[in-house]
Amino acid sequence: MKKRGVFTSRAGLGAAVGCLLLAATAVPATAAPAPAGGDGWVLSTTDTSKNYSPTFVGNGYLGARVPAAGHGYSSKPIVTQSQLAGFYGAPSAGQEERAGLPTWTTLGFGRGSDVYGLGPWSCGFGQLCPAAYGKVSGGAFVETSHPGSVAGAYLAGLNTDDTPTVGGTGLIPIRDAPAGPATLAVRYGNGSGSPQTVHIGVNGALRQLSVPSLASWDDWAVVTVPVTLNAGANTLEVTVAAGDTARVNVDYLALYPDGTPPPTQIAPATVGTTTHYRQAIDLRTGVLTTSFDWTSPAGDTTSFDYEVNANRAEGHLGTVSVRAVPHWSGTATAVDEFDGRGLDHASTTDPRVDGRTATLSQTVVSDGNLVTAGLSSVLRVDEKTVPTKAITDGGAGQRADFAVRAGVPVRITKYVGVASSVDTDRPLATATPGQAAAKTAARAAGDGYGRALARNSEAWSRLWRSSISIPGDPTMTAQVHASMFYLLASVRAGVVWSASPGGLSSDGYSGHVFWDMETWMYPALLAQYPDIAADANTYRQQRLPAARAAAAALSTPDHPIKGAKFPWQSALTGKETTPDWSPDGKQEIHIDSDIALAQWQYYQATGDRTWLRDKAWPVLQGIADYWATRAVPGPAGGYVINDVKGADEYHDNVDNSASTNAGAQASLRIATRAAGLLGRPADPAWGKVADGLKVPVDTAANIHPEFDGYAGQTVKQADVTLLQYPWAVPMSPGLAQNDLDYYKARTDPDGPSMTDAIATIAGAALGSPGCQVYTSLRDSADPYLAAPFDQWYETRTGGAFDFTTGQGGYLQEFLYGFTGLRWGTDAVTVDPFLPPQLPGVDITGVKWHGRTFDLSVGPGTTTLTLRSGPPLPVRVGGAGVRQVRPGTALQVPTRHPAGNTADCGS
Repeated sequence: MKKRGVFTSRAGLGAAVGCLLLAATAVPATAAPAPAGGDGWVLSTTDTSKNYSPTFVGNGYLGARVPAAGHGYSSKPIVTQSQLAGFYGAPSAGQEERAGLPTWTTLGFGRGSDVYGLGPWSCGFGQLCPAAYGKVSGGAFVETSHPGSVAGAYLAGLNTDDTPTVGGTGLIPIRDAPAGPATLAVRYGNGSGSPQTVHIGVNGALRQLSVPSLASWDDWAVVTVPVTLNAGANTLEVTVAAGDTARVNVDYLALYPDGTPPPTQIAPATVGTTTHYRQAIDLRTGVLTTSFDWTSPAGDTTSFDYEVNANRAEGHLGTVSVRAVPHWSGTATAVDEFDGRGLDHASTTDPRVDGRTATLSQTVVSDGNLVTAGLSSVLRVDEKTVPTKAITDGGAGQRADFAVRAGVPVRITKYVGVASSVDTDRPLATATPGQAAAKTAARAAGDGYGRALARNSEAWSRLWRSSISIPGDPTMTAQVHASMFYLLASVRAGVVWSASPGGLSSDGYSGHVFWDMETWMYPALLAQYPDIAADANTYRQQRLPAARAAAAALSTPDHPIKGAKFPWQSALTGKETTPDWSPDGKQEIHIDSDIALAQWQYYQATGDRTWLRDKAWPVLQGIADYWATRAVPGPAGGYVINDVKGADEYHDNVDNSASTNAGAQASLRIATRAAGLLGRPADPAWGKVADGLKVPVDTAANIHPEFDGYAGQTVKQADVTLLQYPWAVPMSPGLAQNDLDYYKARTDPDGPSMTDAIATIAGAALGSPGCQVYTSLRDSADPYLAAPFDQWYETRTGGAFDFTTGQGGYLQEFLYGFTGLRWGTDAVTVDPFLPPQLPGVDITGVKWHGRTFDLSVGPGTTTLTLRSGPPLPVRVGGAGVRQVRPGTALQVPTRHPAGNTADCGS
């Protein structure tokens, strides 16, 4: 039994898929095309029954995945989580992991007990009743890590880290039951190796249930017990009492007549019926809108328009607003909740309702008391305060009752403020998280919903002054816009927490920070949003002391280690958070080089020498010292780096990894160059080791072997091809093309999605013939895109979702591939290339040394226009530098592939 999202190794993808956030059936689906006549900004669907993955909203600090219902919590097809930057917990028996907030987007409307999206959900007698749909409380939670559950999710958390969660409970209301004896079936999972006990009962009458062990946690079995029912409504309960062992997952419960076959029908997750459904996300504003008509079980019909937004102007603010048109008159009820089913690696305390001001508040503490967060929600009805009362079902929520008339719209809005004890974008000494959250919510409610939306739209509009589009192709343009939107939704200036492979969409990979940021996401931000990209560097700079301590801990009298060894997986403190059983923390040391390159690229792009001196230099120096002492003299001369794992994670304990050596060599030379710029002494060992490190070439095959002894084995992802981009290792065009061809044939097609991005960028630089570049472009995106909102899966069969790593690689194809854009300290380089299947690439708002410029790659000519700033020095391909003045354009020829490009697919 595992909490969701705890798998953190990047090796062994097949094992990873089942332990991430996806239901067993979740696989990439072909992305829906942009709406007819669309401009590539609005993505929508009218059918969530197939090819549907819920999208998320985020502002770089606060994020929430929103289900098809338009608000609230759902466990399928993907668990809808609410994430907060920097909100990490430390389970008693594990590493630091991202914790999840209660679902803050829950806002229901209806009459009496028939409130849309809140229930009361119930299951019919003679149906399979998924435990995931019931009321979960007391520290229990819903998860999806193990396949085979009937609803894609199940009740878990009844035991965590071998400690029974006493009080952990799941309740399932049953309707339409006959009075008298019946059979209760319980489908469970128990891979603990021994029988496990929980308490189970009907209508409060509990008994201990013992369930046998099964072969693994992915197996399920059914036990039955006799029960006696009341006529009509009954309540089933699974709970952990003192003395229970409780290492068990519960899939479903079912009641049916004695002596009859067990039921097969699965109870639906929703109550009532929905028609005229449409859900859309506007990438220009980050507002997710869900519209439909809902008829309650009592027959009331209401038209709904939900809007959910994480406000870009105010990172600590989220809003949920619904315009409801009741087609009935009477007393309506609005319910505002913080739904504890979304909670993960954390606990809640002190739920309070101030009915006079219609304010709900709650404190959330991550496991290990690492971080405290405050939540505050202010409820308004038509922008007016309506007195509220606390809900009475034991959760954190408030309800307001008010009169409505048929056909008269009413707008209900919740303004949610969020703050934490580790915020980096506000003064921590001035207010507790709870006080800060309350202030944000109250201020937003005072300003009104229109003002909140307007400020959010203005903030996004400023960001979208920089954009990428494909003229005449709204479908690909939407894919590019979506990729940048989801990346931006996970990062913002001033929030110094970097980004995990799932961004703020989920706790995938435990929210840890890998090389994914520096190598894949960061370059996509740096070109157009250097102020946001800077915080990824700041995150590493602030954790330099932990990296120095890690290097010192490796030092021995026989092999002294100096400098800084950054963790392969990083979270709150900068200590290594890779699980002890994985070799990656010791072997994927190429992370140091990835960090060094990102620091240097920021200097190349900004020319900020003060930043280089005060912020980046200590990192560059520490990394150079590490490589100079981690490398050892080779038996044939020079230096070698042994016992590592390169970017290809299918091979452990290798010597002289091509990508590792290339990165180390570059890091040493970057530090030497930075020292010269700053007038600092460069350790002579840096240059000596850099010159002595080799990236061997197989002269017979004319390729770079991936490591010593490499003999053509299958590789997981781009490794040797990284030598061309981003490492820019000098090599002949023939050798470079051979590497691309050789490793494409040996790369696992089920590996992660960003591999083909490197082939596209490197192939464009080389001018690879025929269909190679366009095919790589399509291969880098098409198998991984999920309908209907152009989100990304990690692999063709699932994996992390939404995969911001893949999105970053995709964006780099347009920013650096087709433009040939490269940073330099004295000039920018452009060397455009365009496959004939692409009509062009238009990029606005690129930044360099205080200039802003646009690039338009056309079929015949590429135009660079300087929008603002002093004259821009531009190097065209390998030619000399030309000066472009403000308001003027530089035109250069666009290169094209040689050979047959007539049939490259579409």
